[in-house]
Amino acid sequence: MNTFCIPFFQELERDFELLKSTYCNSIEHSQKMIFFLEKKLKQINKWVKTFCFDNEKDEIYFFKELKPSLVSKILYYKYILKIESTLPPGKKGKRKHYIKALNKATQLGKENREFYEYFRCRATYSDTNYFIRRPYKDIIRDHSMLLFFDSKISTSHDYQVASLISADMLINYLERKIDEIDNKNGTNNFGQPVNYSWSGTKIDLVELIYALKHAKLINNGNTDVKELATHIGKIFNIELEDSIYRVYQDIKIRKTVRTKFLNSLVESLNQKLMEEDY
Repeated sequence: MNTFCIPFFQELERDFELLKSTYCNSIEHSQKMIFFLEKKLKQINKWVKTFCFDNEKDEIYFFKELKPSLVSKILYYKYILKIESTLPPGKKGKRKHYIKALNKATQLGKENREFYEYFRCRATYSDTNYFIRRPYKDIIRDHSMLLFFDSKISTSHDYQVASLISADMLINYLERKIDEIDNKNGTNNFGQPVNYSWSGTKIDLVELIYALKHAKLINNGNTDVKELATHIGKIFNIELEDSIYRVYQDIKIRKTVRTKFLNSLVESLNQKLMEEDY
């Protein structure tokens, strides 16, 4: 899998971030992103259609983490394109439009509550049922939409994962849009926001977020890591929620020091403390 699949998704993320940073209006930007991502989806589908995974762990990782990370982006930008292309004039009309879309997005990920809870808890006990390809379709048990899916390139739940991820991304986008309108209207009494930007790498920040999470320093550990990533991402002006699990997997497979960034923080602070002793 590594000879094609992992480099493919690494290159995808690099190209995606570059394209995402190009300036244009929301409609034009969404169209560009959709064309780019759908081209990539065709490439990976062509590859996986004839590929036989070495083990179930690799296949689950592909259909639970990798492919949904791509499909979720396509779904997200298609939602954005639909929302922005039907946006009415005037602040009140726009706010109402965004709130209506936000309510729909909130319900989008909760249609299958059992799987929604499974996904949110990052459970693994049913992964072999959800994320391993089957050579047959269960007409009675499967969702009717799955009857039209190619079982060589899809599992029963990889699309549902993508839908949940895209819903989270969309909610974040719509909340920002509503906040922008409210701030312009003067409905919030906060002072001018301070613009902070994260100067390290995305993987560094993910390492820090997981450390805070597992040390139970935020809400005694009772918080979803994706929600935590969303809030910290807003503070430091960086999007994390759609890729945090994939980045965490990259941290886990490091062959030398896994907590490279955290170790560097300790070294930097100790060095500063030593300098101030003299």
